[in-house]
Amino acid sequence: MDKKSLLELKNKLAGLPVLQERLQKLKGLINEADDQVVSLLKKYEAESLDVEKIQKDSLSTTILKLVGKYEDRVDKETQEMLQAKMEYDAAVHRMEELKKERGELSNRIADLTRDKRTFEDELQRREELIKSRITGEASEEYRKLEAHQDYLLKQLTETQEALRAATKALDTARRAKESLDSAENWATYDMWFKSGIIGHLAKYDHIDSAQSYFDALSSQIRDLQKELKDINLSADFFPSQIDSSTRAIDFWFDNIFTDMRVRDQIRGNQEQIRSLHGKINSVIGKLEGLKSSISGQIRDNERKMNELIINVFPGN
Repeated sequence: MDKKSLLELKNKLAGLPVLQERLQKLKGLINEADDQVVSLLKKYEAESLDVEKIQKDSLSTTILKLVGKYEDRVDKETQEMLQAKMEYDAAVHRMEELKKERGELSNRIADLTRDKRTFEDELQRREELIKSRITGEASEEYRKLEAHQDYLLKQLTETQEALRAATKALDTARRAKESLDSAENWATYDMWFKSGIIGHLAKYDHIDSAQSYFDALSSQIRDLQKELKDINLSADFFPSQIDSSTRAIDFWFDNIFTDMRVRDQIRGNQEQIRSLHGKINSVIGKLEGLKSSISGQIRDNERKMNELIINVFPGN
C-alpha cells in the first residue's frame, strides 16, 4: 500500500470510534422508543380502542370515522381518544427514524471495519520503521503531530455528523412546507367554493402528511441539537420541541368546521416552517464553514507529517 492510500484510509478510520459510540447510544434510544410504543398500545387497549385501526389508519381517517363533518363539537372522551392516536403516531415516527438511522450507521461502520485490519498491519510496519529512524526532537514532534491529527479527524467526523443531521432536518422541513402549501390551496378553495367531502378529505390528507413530517422533524431537531452540542456550536436556534400535538388538537377539534380559521391556522404553520427552514439553512452554512476550516487544518498538519517523513527518508 502506498503512502497516499494509507493516509486516506487512516483519515477515514479516525471517525470509526465516534460512529461506534453513536451506535451504542442509538440502541438505547431505540429500546426506550420501543417501550413507549408498547406502553401506548396497552393504554389504548385499556380504553377500549381498536388497536389494529390505531396502528393502520391515518389521523384524518380516524377523525372522520369518529366525528361527522357537520357535528358542532366532539365530546371530551373522543378528544382524548384522538389525542392518544396522535401520541402513538409521534412515538412510532420517532422509533422509525431511530431504526433507519441505526441501519445507515451500521452499514457505515461495517464498511470501515472491513479495512481496519489491513490498515493496522500496514500502519504498524511503517510506524515502527519510521520511529526506528527518528530520534530526539524529530521523534517527539512526529508524535505530537500524530496526536493532533487524530484530534482534528475526530472533530471533522463530528462536524460531518452534525451536517448530516441538519441536512436531513432541512429536507423534512421542505416536505412539511410542501404539504402545508397543498393544504392551504385546498382550504382556500373550500372556503370559496364549498368543495364538500372531496375537498375536505383532500385538505386533511395534506394536513395529515404535514403532521407526519412535523413529528419526524421534532425528532430530527432533537438529534441535531445533540450533534451541535458535541462540537460546541450553539443550539439556541431551535425550540426544545415542536408542540405538534397541542397545535393539532386546536386545529382539528376547535376549528374543523370554520374554513377561514382552518386556512389561517395553516398559514400560521407555513410561517413557522419557513422560519425553521431558514434557521436550519443558517446552521448548515456554519457547519460547512467549520468543516472547511478543519479540513484545512488537517491538510496542513498532514503536510508537516509528510515533510518530517521525507526528511527521514529522503529517497522515498
